[in-house]
Amino acid sequence: MDTEGRDGRLPGRWNRRQRDLGVAAWMAFLVACAGTFVLFALIDPNQVSDDWVLGWQPGVRLVYGMAFFFLFGVALAAALLTGYMIRTGPGKGHARGRGRRKPPQTRHPAEDNPDLENEDWY
Repeated sequence: MDTEGRDGRLPGRWNRRQRDLGVAAWMAFLVACAGTFVLFALIDPNQVSDDWVLGWQPGVRLVYGMAFFFLFGVALAAALLTGYMIRTGPGKGHARGRGRRKPPQTRHPAEDNPDLENEDWY
């Protein structure tokens, strides 16, 4: 019995981009939850709606929702940007030590300055 799909992948298995988006969305959700808890532990949503002079009065639930979705958007943008930067790093493999420049050659300080010949450097 063949369990692979037409494209050679297992059914229900996510590719790398789908996993990255899923991880970014989950991290952003958790950060937005924690940020909303902290934000409204410090700020009263009734005071926010009273201080803003608007043509409409946002309710407490709307203020909670707007803050959550704002924090979710910011956290999602940060997570997606981080994932993008990780996945599109240098092509020569800096993380594996390839493609780096050779370290500069070091010389004894007394070579350039004859006044330092009798100094103890080591």
